[in-house]
Amino acid sequence: MKKFEGIFTVMVTAYDESGGIDHTAMKALTKYQINSGVHGLVVLGSNGECPYLTPDLQKSAVDVVMETCAGALPVIVGVNERGTDAAIERALYAKNAGADGLLLALPVFYPLDEEAVYRHYETICSRVDLPVLFYNFPSHNHLVLSPEQIARIAQIKNVVGAKETIFKTSEVKALVDAADKEFSVFTGICLNLTKTVGVGACGAICPLPNVAPQTAVRLYEALKAGDLEEAAPLQAEINKLMPLISGSPTPHALMKEALRLLGHPVRVEVKPPLPQLTREQAALVKDTLTTAGLLPR
Repeated sequence: MKKFEGIFTVMVTAYDESGGIDHTAMKALTKYQINSGVHGLVVLGSNGECPYLTPDLQKSAVDVVMETCAGALPVIVGVNERGTDAAIERALYAKNAGADGLLLALPVFYPLDEEAVYRHYETICSRVDLPVLFYNFPSHNHLVLSPEQIARIAQIKNVVGAKETIFKTSEVKALVDAADKEFSVFTGICLNLTKTVGVGACGAICPLPNVAPQTAVRLYEALKAGDLEEAAPLQAEINKLMPLISGSPTPHALMKEALRLLGHPVRVEVKPPLPQLTREQAALVKDTLTTAGLLPR
C-alpha cells in the first residue's frame, strides 16, 4: 500500500499587510481545500515561496495549516534549505508540528553529484522519522538524476515517494518500473496527469488544484477507475489553466491573483526577489479564468 496518493495541492503562502503570515487567509484556503476533497496538502512547496521565507515565517505557515487541518487529511511540509543542517532543523520542526511527511528539495548553489545528494537525503532521514518524498525538479535545481539513480535514493529508509516535475512521461514510467511497487511516484503538474497515471504514477503534487481542486480530484478518480471517457474532458478543463503557471517563470503572483479573483481572501504580494504581479499578467489571469469558465464573461 502506497503511503501517499491522489491530488496534493501545493498551497500558496498568504501574507498580511505587514508581510507576516496571514492566518485568516491561510485558514480559509486550508478549509477550502479540505472541503473540496483533495487527498492532501503541501505547505511551503515551491509554489509557497519556501526559499524566500525566513525561518519564523516558515514555522508560522506550518503551524496555521497544521492547526486548521487537524488531521482531516495528510499535510506534507516542503523543506528547501541550502545546507543539510538547516534542512534537518526545518524537518524536525515540521515533525514536531505534526506533519505527515516531507517534500525534500535539493540544496541549490554548488554543483552536486549523485553521492552528495544521496548523503543529503540519508543524513536527514536518519535524523527525522517522517516519510520523505524526493523532489525531482531539474529545471530549477540544475541537477539531472536518472530514474535509476532516484530509485537508489528510494532505498533509503523513510524515502517513500517522489515528485517528478518533468514533462517526459517515459522518465516517470522508468522510475515507476525501477522503484518498489509501494513507492509513490507523483507528477509535479496536473497537465500531464492522464499520461503519467497511465504509466503508473499515483497522483499529482501540483499548484493548479488551488483554483480547481474539485476538477483535479474528479480527474484523478476517473483515471484511477480507468474511465478515460470521463477523464478526457476533465483533463481538458485542467489544461485551460496552463497560463497560470506558464505565464511566467515565477508564476507565484499569478496564482495568488487567480485566487483573489475567485473570491479567496488572498493578497497578491510575493516575497522579494520574486517579481510582483504586472498589469499584463493580471489581464492574462482574468482571461484564463474566464476561458476556463471559472469567471463569468
